[in-house]
Order: sequence, then structure tokens, then C-alpha cells
Amino acid sequence: MSNTVESLPANWYYDEAVFRREQKNIFEKNWTFIVDGAEVAQPGRFVTATIANQFIVIVRTLQGELNGFLNLCRHRASTICAEDNGSLTQFTCPYHAWSYDLDGILKNAPGFKMGEEVTPKKFSLIPIKVDIWNGLVFACLDRECASLESWLGDIVRIAKNYPAISEMTFEAKRSNEGSINWKNYSDNSAEGYHLPTIHPALNAALVSKQTRISAYENGRFVGFEVVYKDCDNDGEGSSQDDSSGFWIYKFPALLLHFSMNSFNIERVIPVNSQTTVMQRWFWFKPLIDKQQRKQAIEFSNQVMKEDIGICTRVQKNLEGGVYQTGLLSIQRESGAIFFQQCVKEALS
Repeated sequence: MSNTVESLPANWYYDEAVFRREQKNIFEKNWTFIVDGAEVAQPGRFVTATIANQFIVIVRTLQGELNGFLNLCRHRASTICAEDNGSLTQFTCPYHAWSYDLDGILKNAPGFKMGEEVTPKKFSLIPIKVDIWNGLVFACLDRECASLESWLGDIVRIAKNYPAISEMTFEAKRSNEGSINWKNYSDNSAEGYHLPTIHPALNAALVSKQTRISAYENGRFVGFEVVYKDCDNDGEGSSQDDSSGFWIYKFPALLLHFSMNSFNIERVIPVNSQTTVMQRWFWFKPLIDKQQRKQAIEFSNQVMKEDIGICTRVQKNLEGGVYQTGLLSIQRESGAIFFQQCVKEALS
């Protein structure tokens, strides 16, 4: 039996028609991490974001419920919220002042006869699904999608082995953009084959013999069980309780990194077929001081820089027209194989 699998065709990494299919068949149908729940904890607080190039808004109602809508006025398609976040008591479109309550119900349409020419039943905001897990707000455009916890699958169980976000303090958010296709970045994130060559400092921080990479069908993700080296015991790794970590690449575009003292989450945002934004949020246990936090974030920034660098070079060759497809090793790239299989199934 062959130990290799053929990779995705090169044109899938730059073809706009493929990208549009992905937006429709993948990103509209899966949950997307949006924001730390603390940002919408108070009544009237809202945040805006995009999913599959659709503008959305999530708001905490005055009664304490969490609602999500397309950020789309039903009159002439203006966004109803232009700011990234803020507080309000109702939505008022900045274009022609149509207004909606925080449940999305149309309240006023200047120049129109309410109840005759326009009705709340037909012209209220279009709802989307929202939910919270571990203090994190997620949204999905597909009203028929599975529940958030079902979508997360075994991640819910794994997360219980590590401190909850409620036990930590939020430290920082970072954003990077690369001239790369999102699958190019995801292929890279789903395997550990490149760690020694692209991330020598990260690789040196791990006990390599205790790193295990597995694909999980329940939740459709690639899990990296890692043990961090402890300088006090000659690099053999300290106790599992102190030094264990679990990294996750969740299909289609979510990364989670658990450890006993910190947590970070990364959302991969496909902008177009050749541009991707990576947003990262960082939390730390209170015992981690400011200098340690700064160093951890700087280390993450370095790893991100290394990933974007290699993926940018790969992207240029994918677009060059010579490379058509390659081979993936079942032994060394099982995570990338699993990710690419998820893509194929979603687009089939």
C-alpha cells in the first residue's frame, strides 16, 4: 500500500471560482469564532465582523439575550452598524434612518406607511445563529447548522483538561495579513513536518518524542499533543500537569492553543483567493507576569512571521503554472491529508 496521497490541485489555491464555492459550501455552513464574550457582556454592546464576505453584527439585548444578524438594512442594503464595536439601544441605519430594535424587528421606516407599504414581518433584520462556548462567541450563517458544541466535538472534552478562559485575563489581540490562499496556510498549520526547518526555536521548546499528532473525526480537527521542555530538568519535560499543551487546527479555519498557563485562539479569514488575514487573541493565568506575557506574544509573532514567509513563497510557485500537484506523506503529513480531505468532501 502506498505511503503517499496526492495533494490538492495547484489551481485550487488561486482560482476565484473555487474560492466562491468555498465561501458558499464551507464558510457559510460552519461556525466561526467572532469575539471574546466579555466584549458583548453588557446590554446594548455590539460587535461587527464578516463571515464568507457577509457583514454581520452581534448584540446583547437590553434583556440580556445574545442576538446575531446580517449587518444589512432591508431598505437599500446599507450596513446598519459601521463601527467595529460600541453600545446602542436600537439599530438605526445611517443611510435613510430605518430603525430596528435589538431583536431585529423593524420599528420605523421614514417616508413609508408602516404596516401597509412595509411590515416588520417582511423587512426586519435577517437573523444568524450565535452561541457561546468557554466564554467565546461564535456565529454561523446557516440557520440549519448543527449546534456549536456538536460542531466542536471532542474539543469540548479536551478543553476541560486546561484552565477555562474565565480563570484567565485577556491580554492582547494581533492581526496579520498574507498574500496567500487560506488553504495554503491551513495545510501548513495542520502538520508538524515543517517544525524543525521553519520553526527551530519552537521545535527546540518541545519534547519531540512526546509530540503526537492525530486527526479527530468528532469535531473534524487535527490535534497536537505536546510537552514543553523544562529548563530545570535537562530538557526531558516536566510533569504532564505543568508542561502539557494541546494545539488544534479545526476545520475549516480555527486554531486553538491550550496550556496550563495560557490560551490563544486564531481565526483564519479568507479575503479572496490570494489573500488571508490571521487574527489572534491571547489570555493568561493571573500568575503570569507582564514580561512573560510580552515574551509569549513576541514568540507567537515570530512563529507567525515564519509561517507567512514560507507560505508566501509556496503561493508564488502554486500560481506559477509549473507545479500542478504534489505528494503528501501519510506518516509525516497526516494532518494536512485530513484537512485536504475535508475540503474535497465539502466541495464535492
